[in-house]
Amino acid sequence: MLKRISAEDRVDTERSHEELLEMLRALSDETRQRIIRQCFSGKEVCVNDIAKQFTLSRPTISHHLNLMKRAKLLRSRKEGKEVYYSVNKDYIVSVLESFLNTLKNCC
Repeated sequence: MLKRISAEDRVDTERSHEELLEMLRALSDETRQRIIRQCFSGKEVCVNDIAKQFTLSRPTISHHLNLMKRAKLLRSRKEGKEVYYSVNKDYIVSVLESFLNTLKNCC
């Protein structure tokens, strides 16, 4: 027996899929993968801290950080002239759980 899906559930599922795709797109770049691994330390990191680990310029690192921030993978806070980044763990877990629930209920 097939389960009927309400229009509201369908919209939620589509939104969850779009959020997951945006996260995956942001993580498709090797540089961004390396950057987010640095953020997994549990403490906030600034652009300068991250740039020290790369041969890329600070503006290039900032570009990658902004892409990940738009995908909601990272949170940021400004202190003076410096911006500090941390992993948005709650959001990432929420999107992944939603996707797993969709998989469990679809088949």
